[in-house]
Amino acid sequence: MGKVVVVTSGKGGVGKTTSTAALGAAVAKTGKKVALVDFDVGLRNLDLIMGAERRVVFDLVNVIQGTAKLSQALIRDKRVDTLFLLPASQTRDKDALTEDGVGEVIDKLRSVFDYVFCDSPA
Repeated sequence: MGKVVVVTSGKGGVGKTTSTAALGAAVAKTGKKVALVDFDVGLRNLDLIMGAERRVVFDLVNVIQGTAKLSQALIRDKRVDTLFLLPASQTRDKDALTEDGVGEVIDKLRSVFDYVFCDSPA
């Protein structure tokens, strides 16, 4: 089972997203399989930092609601083969996330990845 690391703070604009991207990329460069998950529903930014904003088709909410499979929503990084991104929804409300749904997604990710880095909202 992979390890889950949550990057969080009660304040916005302190570098949570940048730290999540940097930590994930650094660990992935060691050969570990890493997933980055953006939980900032409605204000997603991790895909922008990772340079994947134009490659988002499905997102975390789609996976939780069952309209997409996890494998469809994960985006492989173009620079590091072992780095993947699960983007947040830009158009949905955070209420679309359920405790059970999030838990199920994290469990699936932990079974496939060595590390799961979660970018939390403020």
